[in-house]
Amino acid sequence: MDPELNAGLIIALALFAAIAVMAVLARWARRRSNGAVMAGAVLSLFAPDPTLERNIRMVEEAKQVVSEEDEEGEGKDGAPG
Repeated sequence: MDPELNAGLIIALALFAAIAVMAVLARWARRRSNGAVMAGAVLSLFAPDPTLERNIRMVEEAKQVVSEEDEEGEGKDGAPG
């Protein structure tokens, strides 16, 4: 069997399985099943955080401001006078 065809078949089956799992979870959620709540809680652990990039940027900016303030403070303290 051709390796490219084999890889394509695996990708297609994985996509089909993912869609089937989503359909089952949607059906459970409509019935307000405890299984849907548990599955949602477990799957949310693997979901990407949409605000992660913004939070990282804010932390980097805060660190930069603190380091600039430290540099300015050292310049004033080190001056004779």
